[in-house]
Amino acid sequence: MSALTIESGLVHYEVLGRGRPVIFVHGWLGSWRFWVPTMQQLSVKYRTYALDLWGFGDSSKDTMRYGLEHQVNLLFQFFERLGIPKAALIGHSLGAATCLRFARLYPDRVYRLLLISPPLTDLGDTGDEPVPATPAASNTAAPGSAPPTPGPLPDLNSASPQFSTTSETVPRNPFRNRAETPEDLLARLKARPLSQMAEAAESVPAPKPSAPILPTSIARPILPTAPAVPPPTRPDAARPLLAALTGTKPAALLQKHAARDLPDIETLRAEVEKMDDAALIQSAASFTEVNLGRDLKLVAAPTLLLHGEQDTLLPPPADSLLRWINTGKPNGHFVPLVEPALGHFPMLEIAAKFNRLLSDFLEATDLTSLQFKDQWRRTLR
Repeated sequence: MSALTIESGLVHYEVLGRGRPVIFVHGWLGSWRFWVPTMQQLSVKYRTYALDLWGFGDSSKDTMRYGLEHQVNLLFQFFERLGIPKAALIGHSLGAATCLRFARLYPDRVYRLLLISPPLTDLGDTGDEPVPATPAASNTAAPGSAPPTPGPLPDLNSASPQFSTTSETVPRNPFRNRAETPEDLLARLKARPLSQMAEAAESVPAPKPSAPILPTSIARPILPTAPAVPPPTRPDAARPLLAALTGTKPAALLQKHAARDLPDIETLRAEVEKMDDAALIQSAASFTEVNLGRDLKLVAAPTLLLHGEQDTLLPPPADSLLRWINTGKPNGHFVPLVEPALGHFPMLEIAAKFNRLLSDFLEATDLTSLQFKDQWRRTLR
């Protein structure tokens, strides 16, 4: 178990692997453990981190820190304290919102962004702020730093001195048995306290870069036409999070919205029961004046958006909102996908497919040539 002290609060996290940093941030019904199968898969090429947000898992419970902006600040301090200059961010529901707002505020710290089931709703208050040809120019830089210089996507398969792994040591891999299935792995973790998971450090040779494995069939994304006017204001549609997330205990919400065959549901329920109920209510309430669609329209990092059509907690956004978000972005910088048979937890429901999707996204140097398997359907047509 690893932890940081930030503003007198304890932030729990786990780290696995070596290479370019990838940070995983859980959702309203989760903790760091929900990322175990994905961390296990990606750790052969990446240094993966998973943390618990304020009020969740084994991080501190403090009702003054549960709002979205406090969670974003936690992520910023996490970067600073661990000396992470730039990372790919992978977020789920609340974690997706946190990662998106972070990428909007600190565009120079994020090189790729995967958002899973973020609370995107057509709020009708998109405004008329123009979007430049290169989104990076419209992002707010980190305090005290110059705005980022627009340029081509980095070659994610090339070696980079700032992410050198030849002199690092990392905790021994607690998931090191690669023959295990995700279900076996989570079952073993269930019986093992978190306090026993931090072992002595050992040096691990850096993996050799390899070319991305992409399907041979390639389809160019179709860029939609911009709506003539922003979507109309719909006050009756207002912020639906409080209605969706409150009034029921977190463990009962997990049972309601998780697939019946979700691996080791009892272990995951135990993680959800660690959270402070107030974290659910107050974090949802903090979205009252938040328009994530506008943030996503202006974010600089190449972004993959993933939703399940069967997600009963946070349904996919309307196509009209996705088209508005995509307008003005460079070709391939925004790739929204919907899986017809997918629910709220794709990283667990279809772990192998999800991990392949994520690996391809992280490794592709040109997103316009990235085509996913037949089971993935583009929402922008």
